[in-house]
Formats: sequence, structure tokens, C-alpha cells
Amino acid sequence: MLSVTVTIADLFEFEGKLPPAERPDDAAIGDMIQRQFRFLPQPINVQIGKKDATISFNEESPTAKEEAARLAAKASERAFAGNYSKAISAWKRALELQPTLRGARLELPMVLVERGDIDGAKNQLIEVLRLNPQDHWACVVLGNLYIQNENDLVTGERFLRRALDFAPNDSWAMHGLAAIAGKRGQQDEAIKLFKKAIAANPELPNPHHGLALTYQRMGQLGRAEAALDVLFTKTKVQDARSVPVFATGPRLICRGRKSPGGETAFRCLQGGGESAG
Repeated sequence: MLSVTVTIADLFEFEGKLPPAERPDDAAIGDMIQRQFRFLPQPINVQIGKKDATISFNEESPTAKEEAARLAAKASERAFAGNYSKAISAWKRALELQPTLRGARLELPMVLVERGDIDGAKNQLIEVLRLNPQDHWACVVLGNLYIQNENDLVTGERFLRRALDFAPNDSWAMHGLAAIAGKRGQQDEAIKLFKKAIAANPELPNPHHGLALTYQRMGQLGRAEAALDVLFTKTKVQDARSVPVFATGPRLICRGRKSPGGETAFRCLQGGGESAG
């Protein structure tokens, strides 16, 4: 048997609700658990305590796990090739065979977002958290989904801060909080958080890019340019989210800067080098 323990407060959080001031009775909590964990192999065994609950269930068979792994690998290949419909079908079939397959539940939302199914993506990520409420990466992805796709800064911030509760040095979570601060016009706080994200992972490009953007908004072009110098000479593409950074970074400085003679001078950073024209 496998088991997962969740707090009663998280049961409400996972449904997008605030925990009530008074604890619900066990019957109401049991109903929530049966509803939220119906994706697991049935039947499930539920033990409800004062502040949390433990859900036990049968582990999937070795044969089911093997086939689920094969389907998930095939889904990844199809997604990489742009065949999203077949990728989604393969991932969903894999999860039917092995509902606890974390990798598939983290990959599937990326494709669902591409197809415009934001609610479906959120549901998959929430189910990762139901299986492991301390899965900080699911919190990071979910937080960024709320920020970027729904402009819900409050919910996005809540999940990013939850991620930092479990992984205090996660640079992606700090980067997301910095972006929220920037959207709120809190530029000094954004700079502080971008610098913390950089300190946690100096090779991650995105915080350097965010730092440069923030300096540019503040009219501090020299500091923006210095941040881009580091971006192009000291960082690496770490996954698909970093690719746009290298495409848009040069445009930050190439917006036109006045030379002493009144001409517009452009300094573009391409890779580790420069071009002027």
C-alpha cells in the first residue's frame, strides 16, 4: 500500500478555497477526500485526524508501471515533434495505468497550456500536489501558470511562496516573485528578488534578463547593459523557458541611445559579442 498525508487546510487550498474558521466535521472532510482523490486506484482508505488526513491506496502493478513509462516516453517524443493531440492521449493513458506517475503529470500541463486548456493544466498540477503536498516544482509551475496565463498575481504569489517554504533556494520561485513585484511597480523589491535568484543559480538566464528589464524601466541603461553582458557571457539555456530570453535580450539595449553628437547609437548584444550600427 502507498499513502499520502495532507492537511485539512490543503484540501481547501487544492479546491481554490480558503480554509474555514471552524474545522468541518469528519463526514464533510471525507467527502472532499473522496472527490479529490478519485483519480487514484480505488478503493482508498482514509484516516482523518484533527489537522490532517492520510489516504492509503494500492500501488500499481509492475506491468502497469512498465506500460505507463513506455507511453509517457512516447508522449514526450510526440510533444517534441509538435504532435500535441497524440501526446495528450498517450499521457492520459499512461496516467490511467499509473496515476502516481509524477513526470507525466508535470509534462502534460505544458502541452495543455499550448492547446489553451488552462483549467486542465491546473488540475494536473494540483493532482501532483495531492500526491505530494511538498512538491515545490509543481508549486512553481502552478504559480507561474496563474501569473502568465490568468494574470492572477495573488494566487500565483501564494504558490510561489509555498514552493519556497519547501525549497528556500529555488531560483525559479524567486524569479517569479520578482516578476510579480515588477508588475506591481515595486521595482526595488524586484531588483532585490532577481539578485537573490541569480545568487541561487548564477547560470539561469531568466533572472538576469528580468534584472535588465527592470533597470531599463527605471532608466538605468548602464546597469541594464551590464546585466545583459552577464546574461550573454555567463549563463546557459537550461530549458525551453530560457530560449526566449536570448531572443529578446538584444532588443533591450537596441531601443536607441543618444550619443553626445545627438545621433542614435545602438549597441546590440548577440551571444557573447557586440555589434554596433
